[in-house]
Amino acid sequence: MISTPPVSRPVLTVVSNADEKFFPGLAVAVASTVAAASGKYDYHFLILDGGLAATSLDGLRERVQQIAGKKGIQVTLEQLVIDQNRLLALPERRGSRMTYAKLVLPEILPHLDSIIYLDADVLCFTGIEQVHAPQGQGHWLLAGALDFFAVIEKDCPWIEQVPTAERRLPYINCGVMEMNLKGLREIDFTDRAITARAAIAHARQGDQSVFNFLCRGRSYILPEAINHRTSIGATRPLCEGDLDLNLHYIGSPKPWLGGPKTSNWLAHSLWHQANHHLFSTGKAAMPALPTRDLTTIRSKALLYTLSNPTRAAHYRSDIRSLKDPAGILKKAEEHWVSLIS
Repeated sequence: MISTPPVSRPVLTVVSNADEKFFPGLAVAVASTVAAASGKYDYHFLILDGGLAATSLDGLRERVQQIAGKKGIQVTLEQLVIDQNRLLALPERRGSRMTYAKLVLPEILPHLDSIIYLDADVLCFTGIEQVHAPQGQGHWLLAGALDFFAVIEKDCPWIEQVPTAERRLPYINCGVMEMNLKGLREIDFTDRAITARAAIAHARQGDQSVFNFLCRGRSYILPEAINHRTSIGATRPLCEGDLDLNLHYIGSPKPWLGGPKTSNWLAHSLWHQANHHLFSTGKAAMPALPTRDLTTIRSKALLYTLSNPTRAAHYRSDIRSLKDPAGILKKAEEHWVSLIS
């Protein structure tokens, strides 16, 4: 009898983090990433532990391995514990230091040259296999999608230290990104980031401002679809039937923590639908239409018609999304059934 040797695939190392409050988001982020896998890679997830129950991670590990088995790939999930003294050196954001934990990744993962970082509030449809800078170019420290701020000067408490010629360099969103850990260690990124902690409180986006300040000019810009942030007007691709993206639920409330505003209703519905399919829950807990907020959005759409037509169009798009004109929920239903049934 001739045995078939195991398939050798490259491994993508993916780092995320959460506490128990954010565990539902983490679970959907990790499981949807595996469901979107092409079959060309195996996956190794490192989860920065902000106070997760051991049973939570055990259950998630079992489920993603089931999904991976249907995809014909190998997936491992490992808890990554941070030294508490190092964690205490980081500032807090909304009562937690986990937002800033990614700043110490170059230091606590000395054996790795690069990783993909994935926030716990992301739902993957297109997946993360395209999250990387061009191969063979050591110049880049980060690779990610352009943020709404677009340029460094719009969110930088250390702007006086930035030469004028560099103030309009690209500013990326750090929710989904490749991190060149080797390159970051070479610039002493973690020590410099912690030294800058006193000014972080004055940044609009906290840890993200640190990454963009210290790595300015060395960020490779990826397509927006790998990190499509929910916000006013972000419903447009969904209204057009486009699921070739990853939804990043910026701001609050997160889908598992509260009802959506009008602008996020369709995106929140997609999250609850995904959670239902990925974890075989009972009937999907679809969010109710936000009728009170809808009145405000309609008023703003009218108010901005003359003064800011672009913003008015965003509001109209959000109102239109409540009818799901392209049938994106049905399309997503078929997507999950085809991937994990």
